[in-house]
Amino acid sequence: MNLRTLLVTPALVAGLLASAQNQNWTVNDINGNPVSIQDYLNAGKTVLVDISAHWCGPCWAWHTGGIMDKLYHEFGPEGTNDLVIIWVDGDAASSMALLNGGSGSQGDWITGVDYPIIGPNGQGNILADLYNITAYPTLFMHCPGSNAGVEIARTSTWQSFFQSWRNGCMPPFTNGVNDATLLAGESGVLCPGEHPTATLYNMGTTNLTSATVELLENGSPVQTVNWTGNLARWASATVTFDDVDVVGAQEFVGRVTMPNGVADEHPEGSDEEYNYEQAPEALSATVNFEIKTDNYCEETSWKLYNSSNQVVYQGGPYTAGSQDNTVFNYWWNLNPNMCYRLEVLDAYGDGICCTYGNGYYKVKSNGVEVLNGGQFGAVAKEPFAAGAAVGIEENVLEQGLNMFPNPTNGMLNVGFELSSATTVNFTVMNLLGERVLSTSKGFGVGGQQTTLDLSSLPHGSYIVNVLADGLTATRKVTVNQ
Repeated sequence: MNLRTLLVTPALVAGLLASAQNQNWTVNDINGNPVSIQDYLNAGKTVLVDISAHWCGPCWAWHTGGIMDKLYHEFGPEGTNDLVIIWVDGDAASSMALLNGGSGSQGDWITGVDYPIIGPNGQGNILADLYNITAYPTLFMHCPGSNAGVEIARTSTWQSFFQSWRNGCMPPFTNGVNDATLLAGESGVLCPGEHPTATLYNMGTTNLTSATVELLENGSPVQTVNWTGNLARWASATVTFDDVDVVGAQEFVGRVTMPNGVADEHPEGSDEEYNYEQAPEALSATVNFEIKTDNYCEETSWKLYNSSNQVVYQGGPYTAGSQDNTVFNYWWNLNPNMCYRLEVLDAYGDGICCTYGNGYYKVKSNGVEVLNGGQFGAVAKEPFAAGAAVGIEENVLEQGLNMFPNPTNGMLNVGFELSSATTVNFTVMNLLGERVLSTSKGFGVGGQQTTLDLSSLPHGSYIVNVLADGLTATRKVTVNQ
């Protein structure tokens, strides 16, 4: 059996699994502080115990996927203060060196983690034995009033994980009839013309129909929105601050008050920090997307959305085995000055780097990298703006470009003008945007001509892109043989 499957299967079973025996324990965390699960339960909290191992790849994927951090941020002590998370390295060999990313560990398990970590000096192994762990990672949920842990399944989104958590332990989330909170946004990157937003979330037991939502900068309100609508319990809405324009990088605080026109009965979580910056901009409207798959390419797919949230290009999933650890290049001809959103998805929820291969994605324009990534959970969302198209009177390459014969039996003549000696890149794409042929040649100034051999391509239509000196020009050609 594949090691990845062996380690993960117990935690992927849908829903809540069998109850464990009572776990009433106190052990020391990595700072030597005693952690008592009973103290948290007595305080009315729901407790999640994540028992992992420093060497475990699926554990690392879950740890770095962002779901635990999101839940802790929104509903932990600095949020609504309903949930407690405890991370455990259950391996008997656990040490500070390994948790800090030493040899034999998947990485640094400590940096950026605010909740208790247990492991060294046999403390984590005590809990692994107590919970009778048979596979890593295994997660246990403890509800107030009972220290019996119930195994809880991992999911690909924080919303679905939170839903199973609160459905299993409802009492901590009965916070009041009128109870509104703000959630952190998915991205602080704004496209041109976009404005800051806040996510309004109804934690109350009745529908939320009105609230006052403010955006503050340096402690002073910059806009107040008197929101109205109809949110059921656990539902959310986006509040947009249309009067606020972001220039460069700016920090704000969102604040919600007066849910349904009355004082918030549970004001914890009513403030949220928002950091915004402008989206990166490509140098031109012709963009190259390069993606390298990992060892499980069948889990990888991607989509490019335009400003109307329509999919304009997409690819994957890829073919298992034959397309693992493979680099793919695509060329996109975009609308000038429009903002786009690239989403790279991993069905398993562990990104494409770096546990099972060194996959990555890059967006480049005129050879300059606009954005890149690879380490994410279920999805990476990357906004960027397409560059301006060069005016016809300025684009010498566009003016002088000529391709013949068209249709062609395979040998395509390409004529063009250059204002200076340079290297010219020729790229041929199919109508899906996939690169099927590319070559580069050096040329002098003035009128030039070269021949592209397309005879290896199947019958059909193709886009030929020519890139030189920051200028780009394309033509549609037909191979007819």
